[in-house]
Amino acid sequence: MTAIWTKRFVNTLLVLVAIAALAAVIQAAGSIADGKFHMVSYPASSENIRMEPLGGESAWWQMQAGTVRVDDHSWLRAARLVGRLAGLALLAGMFWQLRGLLVRIAEGDVFSDANVAALKRVGKLLIATSVLSISITFMTQYAILEAIPDMAERAIHPSISWNVKGVENIWMEYTPPIIPVLLAMISFITAGAFQSGKNYREDSESVV
Repeated sequence: MTAIWTKRFVNTLLVLVAIAALAAVIQAAGSIADGKFHMVSYPASSENIRMEPLGGESAWWQMQAGTVRVDDHSWLRAARLVGRLAGLALLAGMFWQLRGLLVRIAEGDVFSDANVAALKRVGKLLIATSVLSISITFMTQYAILEAIPDMAERAIHPSISWNVKGVENIWMEYTPPIIPVLLAMISFITAGAFQSGKNYREDSESVV
């Protein structure tokens, strides 16, 4: 019964991934229909905090984060869409490997070659997802920077850069995929532990 519910749970996750992919395609189609597919926006934050009072001096509207947008970049919008769909495909592949792994464990088959291989595949898929995320981010940030003309009062930077003195510095935001990388390491370590358990079981059976 546990194996059945495990399958159902992972199948639900796969359906959610498929829905997310369909939503991304529908959103892109809507942008094309509205004539906005050439626009690319990216979150950014300024080192300066703009404060505006709200009905007096006791409440304030604080503005620091926003977005940087460039037009005439349909190729970049398309590349980001392809990257997003590829990331969802990698996520679906990871869930599929977990599905088989969890089902086998629920059936009592723990230390097996299939489980070791599945854990290694999960780790590789997580690494591939992280590399894809970083690649798409760098491509997007530098394409936006190339499209923005030089300004005397502001300097827009990629996520990792030094500030410029005497101007308002604006950084494009990005959080590195630290958690996927850590999960990949855990997957590889767990695969090694399963391999050791398999070897120990085989040695024990050979002694008996």
